[in-house]
Amino acid sequence: MIKTSPLSGIYRNLPVNLSEVSGWKIAGNFGDKDREQENLQKGSVLVDWSHIGKITLSRGNAAAAAEQVLKGASEIEPLKTSANSKMAVLRLTKNDYLILCQPAMEKTLLEKLDTKITTVTDQTGANGCFVLGGPRRDEVLERSTAVDLRRDRITASTVIQSSIHTVNMTLYRTNNFDIIVHPRNLTESLYDALMDVGIGVGLVPAGIDTIPVSFEK
Repeated sequence: MIKTSPLSGIYRNLPVNLSEVSGWKIAGNFGDKDREQENLQKGSVLVDWSHIGKITLSRGNAAAAAEQVLKGASEIEPLKTSANSKMAVLRLTKNDYLILCQPAMEKTLLEKLDTKITTVTDQTGANGCFVLGGPRRDEVLERSTAVDLRRDRITASTVIQSSIHTVNMTLYRTNNFDIIVHPRNLTESLYDALMDVGIGVGLVPAGIDTIPVSFEK
């Protein structure tokens, strides 16, 4: 069964070239790869990563369960992250984790996780995910939330749980990108709000050809 992005309705109104990735139809590009690359270098881009795997661990011994999928995950401080190219393990609280991974990899991770020691929930279909990239992405966020997200304060590998345009979200910051996980049913409204405030700072929609999925710092 082909899975669709929560942005599939918006896709229909744009010149999207879709790619099939692990059973998902996701935007590869929006018809002009050169423009997307230019904005990634000089402005800002918004990319749909809703097809990535998303798993939550809560209560019990979530730290021990997280250790089963990534060595050292049990030692992460709350609101910090450990990552490699395939996955990122975000520690939200002492006993709550969010695991982000390459598309379809969640199936393998779910087999490794011990459901006897913590509550394991596959949130892949329930949550959307955006990536903000480009040197002017900070300006998009400044127009989108009252939270102080300056990079000298919120450094790479940091996790923030707050809201953007009144949408509750988890933001994971890397050196080059801001990854925003949010409820799937609010993906279209969040996309519209981000694009509206981002027009003035060169924000354009881009696809996974421009920012392929990778979680390295």
